[in-house]
Amino acid sequence: MSGKTNFGLDFSEAKSIVSTGKPLEFTTNPKFDLSTLYAFTAPEGVQRASGPCALGTILHHHEIGWNHLPKDRHGHPLNDPYIHEIMRWAECPDLLGGSMGTSPATMLKGLKKAGLVANWYAGNKPQATLNLIRSELFEGRPVIVLINHGPEGEPLLLEWEVVFNIENDTVSSKQTSMAQRHKKRSIAEFTAQMAMNLQQLSCSVITARKD
Repeated sequence: MSGKTNFGLDFSEAKSIVSTGKPLEFTTNPKFDLSTLYAFTAPEGVQRASGPCALGTILHHHEIGWNHLPKDRHGHPLNDPYIHEIMRWAECPDLLGGSMGTSPATMLKGLKKAGLVANWYAGNKPQATLNLIRSELFEGRPVIVLINHGPEGEPLLLEWEVVFNIENDTVSSKQTSMAQRHKKRSIAEFTAQMAMNLQQLSCSVITARKD
C-alpha cells in the first residue's frame, strides 16, 4: 500500500491496547517454536500482494486451506495457486481497486471468514504494541504488522509483514518478496517503521487465534 492520506479507511475496528507500557518479562520458553514458520511470496507479475501473502501465511500456520489446491511433497500448498485463491476468496487487494493494497478491514474479514478470532490494533504506543506482539509470539501465534518502507517525511509506502520472532534486540519477519528468508531488524528500526505520521494507522498489528 502507498499513499499520502488516510486512504478512506474505516478506523472503527481498530482497538486500543490495555497495557502498563512496561516491557514484558518471560521466565519460561515460548509454547511453540515459530522459527520454521512457512510463508508465501507474491506470484510473478502480481502487485500489492503483501496482504494476501500475510493472510496465507497465517491461515497455513493454523492449518486452514483448500483441499483442491496442489501441494508440494511436504504438504505445503504451491505458492502461486494458493495466493491467487486467497486473493479471490478474501477479495484482496481492495484499496482503490487493488492499486494501493489490502485494507486492515479486509484483512480482518478474511481471517474471520476462516473461523479465526482476529483483532486489529492501531494508534497505540510503540512499547505497548511490542508487548502485545511478544505476548502473541510467546503463545505461538505469529502477528501481522503494517510496515512503512518510505523514508521519513516522504509519502507512506506500506507493506504487510508477518512477525514470528523477537529475540534480544532483533525482530524477524516474513516479507512478500522473500517468503522463506528472514527479514531482520533491530527493535529500534522495526519500531520506527511501525510508527507513522498518520496516528490512526500507526503501530498497526493484526492478531489471529483459533477459538
